[in-house]
Amino acid sequence: MERMNETNELEEMRAQMALLKEKLDKEEILTDNLLKQAMTGKMSTINRYKWITLFAALFALTFGNLSWYGIGLPLRFLIGTSILMVVSVVATWIIHAKMDEEDIMNGNLLEVAKNAKKLKMQYITWQRIGWPVIVVWLAWFAYELLSLNHDKEYLVGLLIGCAIGGIIGGIWGHMMNRKVLKTCDDLIKQIEE
Repeated sequence: MERMNETNELEEMRAQMALLKEKLDKEEILTDNLLKQAMTGKMSTINRYKWITLFAALFALTFGNLSWYGIGLPLRFLIGTSILMVVSVVATWIIHAKMDEEDIMNGNLLEVAKNAKKLKMQYITWQRIGWPVIVVWLAWFAYELLSLNHDKEYLVGLLIGCAIGGIIGGIWGHMMNRKVLKTCDDLIKQIEE
């Protein structure tokens, strides 16, 4: 009789353990899904900036080149600016190429962390290259603009307006880059935890 009670208690304990294991598995799946959703949000924030870069470059290529051509800036400047924009967009897309939300959904978090670290380093390198290139381009722009045979007051006013726009764009671009770097840091930290 005592043996029968022990067997029943053992079976009951096994059933409770199975139920507890099932609940823990569901909890782990739920936690994993919440983690994946949070990381997917971070990935979409990072990838949103490549689209912003594309649209900003397309705007600059069309509006900028048309308006600059209209005031008489030389073709070499327009072609050089267009090449610079295309290189910037291609580089941004290459940098973002490995940041794939599908890796998160497939549970390949180590790959995501590795790619986020790589993206962060490439962003830092890109900034180190980009700022000097922008300074050279701005000097070229100012030279070409002031070389035109227009009223000097108009050209200086145009140059000041472009400088203000450039400063606003530079600040906005720097803030975008900082947000991408912070999001990468958050993503890496979340994966490592």
